[in-house]
Amino acid sequence: MSKQSYSDLLHIRFHDLLISYDFARNHNGLDLNFDEEIELDGDPQARELLEVEQQAKLERDNAEQTKIQNQAQQSVILNQTVAQLVSEKLQDTTFIFNEVLQIQDAIPTILDILSVRAASIGRIDPLVSNLPWLSLDLIKLVNLPVYRKQVHGEKPIRVDRSKTALSYIGLDNLKMVIPSFALRKWIPHSTEPFRLMKRKLWESSLGAGIACKRLAQMYDQDPGVAFALGAFHDLGKSAIARLYLHTFDTEWKRQLKAARDQRQKSLHDALVDLEPDPNTLRDLMLAHSADLSVRLVECFKLKRLNLASPLRAYVHGDSDDSHGANASHVAMVQILQKGICYARYKILQRHGLIAKHEAKIFFKENGLSSSDVVQLNKLSLVRLNLRLVQQD
Repeated sequence: MSKQSYSDLLHIRFHDLLISYDFARNHNGLDLNFDEEIELDGDPQARELLEVEQQAKLERDNAEQTKIQNQAQQSVILNQTVAQLVSEKLQDTTFIFNEVLQIQDAIPTILDILSVRAASIGRIDPLVSNLPWLSLDLIKLVNLPVYRKQVHGEKPIRVDRSKTALSYIGLDNLKMVIPSFALRKWIPHSTEPFRLMKRKLWESSLGAGIACKRLAQMYDQDPGVAFALGAFHDLGKSAIARLYLHTFDTEWKRQLKAARDQRQKSLHDALVDLEPDPNTLRDLMLAHSADLSVRLVECFKLKRLNLASPLRAYVHGDSDDSHGANASHVAMVQILQKGICYARYKILQRHGLIAKHEAKIFFKENGLSSSDVVQLNKLSLVRLNLRLVQQD
């Protein structure tokens, strides 16, 4: 054993503390009075004690390293199994649509109604009323203080019926509100241990919807279609996140129980502290989310609102009209590509993960002109900025 000064140990402990206080305490496993030890450093018995402590620490470190290696190995094995199970389940689009995201048919029906000139609150309200969560969300929205301002010092009357809420919001606003509330419903309620993933899924999809809507207005295309396209373009990621986290938890518990029942202590110890793996979830999203988003939107079975065709063209890189697509279709595919690019740029920029020269290349490759960027820079991508009808 090579001799190690106390100063060396303190340097190591300092580096452990840079990670966290608890890590430093647990990693070193010591509860010593350092002042006394320094004073006794010249005592042969003190030196012998220090060597014993060092040897004990080395043994603990070796045991901990073995445990870490076993955990890493079991994490790979567990996540390979989980990834395979998830990949197989992702082939069943109906299962993902109905069981994982639990998409209710009333939402696509409402979207279809909103896309036609004959749309009316009377046609939409019965569908909304059959979705308690949507009815409650709409009522909460119109009762927010920002939309229920006092008139002549009197408190506004509280809205308590979905039909009244729909009337306040108005048909044009509903073209954004309904996709937004549906998206929020379908995004996982919890993405632990990836705590911020839920928020990022929401921000990126809402931002794409808002950017696409503005681009559609600039290029004389349907802003309602553009917003819905942007909002739903990454729906597959929500499905994969839900499915992966649930499958991991189920398979982890199964393997843990099997190890316990078979009295495989080392395997049980390696499994017990494992958590979902970010690399596995990321790779599943990269491999499957785009195609899954297309298949899920196709499952909407929309009769009037054309979302599936431009989304499919965007995902498969077929944005020109070489296959007979009309000019409006081509424009919508390009708008979707630009809107997604800009929304992701803003998120990367907010976190300091994209340089100016990278952004310029990103914009150029996705067809965003300087004038596009100037207009989009004026937007807030985190709120709808609605103007509700005042009926007090």
